[in-house]
Amino acid sequence: MSPSSTAQRRNGSPAKPKGTQWPSQPPAISLLVYPLTLVVGSLYSIISPTARPSKTSDQTTPLTASDTSTPSHPPVNYFARKDNMFNVYFVKVGWAWTTLAFVSLLLTQPLHTNSSSLHLRGRRTLQALLRYAIVTVSWIVTTQWFFGPAIIDRTFTLTGGKCENLNPAGASAGALEELKLVVTATACKAAGGTWRGGHDVSGHVFMLVLASAFLAFEALGASSPGSSATADVKEKQDNGETSTERAETKDCPVRIWALRFVWAVTLLSWWMLFMTAIWFHTWWEKVSGLLIALATIYVTYFLPQTLPPWRDIIGVPGA
Repeated sequence: MSPSSTAQRRNGSPAKPKGTQWPSQPPAISLLVYPLTLVVGSLYSIISPTARPSKTSDQTTPLTASDTSTPSHPPVNYFARKDNMFNVYFVKVGWAWTTLAFVSLLLTQPLHTNSSSLHLRGRRTLQALLRYAIVTVSWIVTTQWFFGPAIIDRTFTLTGGKCENLNPAGASAGALEELKLVVTATACKAAGGTWRGGHDVSGHVFMLVLASAFLAFEALGASSPGSSATADVKEKQDNGETSTERAETKDCPVRIWALRFVWAVTLLSWWMLFMTAIWFHTWWEKVSGLLIALATIYVTYFLPQTLPPWRDIIGVPGA
C-alpha cells in the first residue's frame, strides 16, 4: 500500500500516525480543570466566612432550572441567589447558548467554510453535527426526559427523595400523599412543594461541564485545524488563490467575533460552574454530575482517537 493511501482513510478522514497526537485536540489531562474547580469551590465554601452562613440555609439543594428549594435566610453573595441574572438568563437556558455558539462555528470557521472540496466540507460539518447530537442527547436524557422523568429525577426518587412541604388549599390528606410521589422536580415545584431527601445529581455541574468542554474542543478544532486544513491550503495554492485572499479569510471580522463569542460562552460556563461549586449541592452530588459529563466527553472526543470505526463516524475536530 502506498504512503498516500495510508495517510487517508477511505471516507476522506486522515489516519492518525501511530504515537502522534491529533491536531488541535487537548490532552485528556486538560479535563482536570473541572474536578479542580469543584475542589477549590468546595474548599472555599467551607473556609470562607462569607460562604459559611449560607450553609445554614437550604443551600445543598440543586442549582438547576427545576430547583425548588427556597433559602430561609438571604444569600450572602449575589451568585448564591437563584434569581441572579447569570443564572436566569444564561444557565437556565444554557443549552440554547451552547447551540448558538456551536452554530456560529459551523457558519464562520475555515474548517467548515473554506475547503474547496464540497465533499470534505460536508463530511466535516456532518461529523460535527453528530458530535453535537451526542452531547445534546446526553443533556436531554440526563436533565430533561428519559422515557418519562430524566435520569437525575429518577436517581433522586430511587435514593429516597420525594416532594415535601405540600400544602395546596383544600387538598385531602390522601391527595397530599399522592402528590408526594411526583417524580420530577418541575412537577414538585408546580405543586407548591420542595424536592428533598435523595441523592440529587447536580444538573448544573453536568450541563456546565458538558457545554464548556464541548465548545472548547469544537472551537480549537475549527479555528486551529491540522493536517486536513493544511491540505486545503495547498489545494488553494495549486488553484491559484493568492496569499492576500487567504489572509483576508483568516482575518475576517465575522470569523474572529464568532470565535470570541464561543469562548465567552465557554468561560462564562466555567465561571458559573465555580459559583455552583461554592454555593450549591453536596460534594457527591457535584461529583456525580461531573462524572456523567466527563463520560459523555470521553465517548465524543477521546474514544474516536483510539477506535477507528467510531472515528470514521463522528470524526475528530480539526481533522
